[in-house]
Order: sequence, then C-alpha cells, then structure tokens
Amino acid sequence: MASLLVSIIVINYNGKNLLKKFIPSVANLNYPNYEVIVVDNASTDESIDFLRKFYPHFKVIRNEKNYGTAEGSNIGAKYSEGEYIFFMSNDMELDSEILNYMIKRMEEDPKIGICTCKMRRITERGERLNIIDSVGGELDIFGFPSARGINEPDYGQYDYFTEVFFSFGGAMLIRKKVFEEVGGYDSEFFTLADDIDLSWRVRLLGYKVVVEPKAFLYHRVSATLGTRFGRSFKRFVSEKNTLRMLLKNYGYLALLFILPGYFLLLLGEIFFFFLIGKPILSKSGIRAFWW
Repeated sequence: MASLLVSIIVINYNGKNLLKKFIPSVANLNYPNYEVIVVDNASTDESIDFLRKFYPHFKVIRNEKNYGTAEGSNIGAKYSEGEYIFFMSNDMELDSEILNYMIKRMEEDPKIGICTCKMRRITERGERLNIIDSVGGELDIFGFPSARGINEPDYGQYDYFTEVFFSFGGAMLIRKKVFEEVGGYDSEFFTLADDIDLSWRVRLLGYKVVVEPKAFLYHRVSATLGTRFGRSFKRFVSEKNTLRMLLKNYGYLALLFILPGYFLLLLGEIFFFFLIGKPILSKSGIRAFWW
C-alpha cells in the first residue's frame, strides 16, 4: 500500500539560524511520501536565500507581512497537496520515524482528527536533553492550559497512547479534510492559543485529539517567540485569545458559570502584577478586556 502524502508546513520569521540547525531533520525523515512547505512571514534576514540555495525542492511561500502562526498556517494549508498536514515550528528537530508512528496511529481510527507526539528539550548548542517539554496538553475550565509532563525527566511515565485536550501547534498532525471542515485556524489569534482553539473546535466536531508517545521530537524552548515579542505583548495576546476562545467554544449556559470565575482570576493577576511593581503587565491584562 502506497504511503499517504503528508504536507509538512513550517512557519518561519527571521529564523535563518534556526532553519540551519533544525531543517535538516525535516529533509531526512524516514517517510517515503511528504512535501515541505515553508511559510515565511516577511523575514528580513537571509532565510529565503538559505532555503532556495540548500533546499530548492521545498515550497517557499513568501508573505508580504507577518501574519503570525495562525494565518501563516492557513496560507500554507492552501498550498498543501497531502491528505495529512503536519504543522511544526522552525525550532524543532524531528526524529526520523515520527511520521511513520503518527500516520499509523491515525489510520487505525478515522475518528482521530489530530495526533501529536512527545516533545523533549534541546539546548541552543544542540544538546538533546531527557527532559519533557510536553506530551500533549490539557485545559482547565477557565481556559488555562498545561503541558503534560513539562520539565519532568523522561523515564517512560507517559509512554502510553491517550486522548488529550489539545495539541501544540508546533507538533500537530491533522487530517486535511478535518482542517478544512473546522475552517482552519482563527486568523484573529495571530499567535498563542490558536492551537488550543483549533483542537477544541475539532473536538466539538466529534473528533479525537490524541498523543502518540512513540513519535517524538526535540524542541528548542522559546526560540521561535524568543525576544521578538516582549513579555507584556505576549501576556496581552494570551489573555485576549483565551477570552476569545472561551466565548467561541462554550455554550451560553456554560459561560454564565465560567466567565465570572475567569474575570476574577484575571483581575487577581492584574492586581498582583501592580503590587509587585510591574504595571506594564497589569495594563496588558486590562487591554485584553477590550479585544
């Protein structure tokens, strides 16, 4: 049986140095049928030149402005030809067998809409650590996410197949038909929580979000966002997107119970940052009310 075509979509913004370190793992996967699409969000470094010189067989989509990860992913999906789409960040080193394990798992159950994998840490120097970054994600009732296993040494405690609430967007395999059915990413998110929102909407359609722990990659933590966006900006976007996500995906009755608690928690954070002398972070929380 012929292997199904997988479209790997990499979002890049001024990430030439990251691409040099991590894109070789994408080019050398032990999976016979995949294409690579790099969506460049108006980089001003030499990312495009690097890709065209060393990876001329990759599809490179050059945007005129930075659309963020959400709309950037949607743009990449429009150019994809695969039955599956694998969304990843440019700061990931993939294990060569990752697609084999994930595709096999999804082909066993047509109700699986999204499959993610185990992520471990990798240092700036390229040292692979036996420290878990995530094994899928969970969400509490107020929309606050948590990464399963984060910062724990990996001694196999999460080596079992299971459903999770969401997949991180940097390591998400999704059926293309499901991606189209759900309407893709919400471009209003720009970045942060866009992956949680997508996973939630996929679940609302009746599909499963699962983690296949045999599949793994290494993640350079915070390399993609890095220092390009300040902490206040990231806090504003995170809170704004969380509120948008709750309003979109909860029913009216649920919102009557959830929103008061959410706003109390947010107000608590606003006052906390003010009391410890970080008014900029307090202001970011206040701005999130008026998205």
